[in-house]
Amino acid sequence: MENYINNLLFTYLPHIAFAVFWFGLITRIVYANRSIQARSTQLLADKRIRPGSNLFHVGILAVLLGHFTLLIPERLYHLIMTTETKRLIALCMGSFFGILAIVGMTLLVYRRLSVKTVKSTSNFHDYFILILLLAEAALGMISVGTTASGTVEQYAALGIWAQKVITFQPDAGAVIASHSIIYKIHIVIGLVVIMIFPYTKLMHMLVMPLVYFFRSGFLLIRKSMKF
Repeated sequence: MENYINNLLFTYLPHIAFAVFWFGLITRIVYANRSIQARSTQLLADKRIRPGSNLFHVGILAVLLGHFTLLIPERLYHLIMTTETKRLIALCMGSFFGILAIVGMTLLVYRRLSVKTVKSTSNFHDYFILILLLAEAALGMISVGTTASGTVEQYAALGIWAQKVITFQPDAGAVIASHSIIYKIHIVIGLVVIMIFPYTKLMHMLVMPLVYFFRSGFLLIRKSMKF
């Protein structure tokens, strides 16, 4: 039973998640592109809270990009660094940007709960996606400690698993079967986020993601395009 659940969650669920993601992404862009926006509440909140949005976007985008390095085969990154060096870089960068994301999301949750004008315009989806991302980031920070105290082989196995998933290998789940439950919960929540991504306001992050590294707190308005 344990092997069945592990195989379901870490061999098949990733493919289901990405299938749902691409279906939602394509259909929303083609049929509902005018809905790709994040209803801003910056004008309703104290200016001191605005940095929370910037920290969240910068931190979450950097962490997301960092996860893509798991797809780099060992034979390629070994041309310039060892697996231990790669792990050290991942721990340092992941910790820094992970903290930024958590601080940003904490400020955003606080804003929605404490500012009456913002609270009155918030709905279940606003709280749900923030809390889900906050839990994912918190688990990611906990896994930093697990990665630091674990072996290099355990860290390398995460990359092997990711590469087996995108190449549709039937034994992908077996690679991380013995890994910490923290890793596994982190992965499952991440897959849930991937599935619901196209159906939430997070879609606006695909419009012009680099702008969040240079924004100064002004309200951003996107002109909708009709396809």
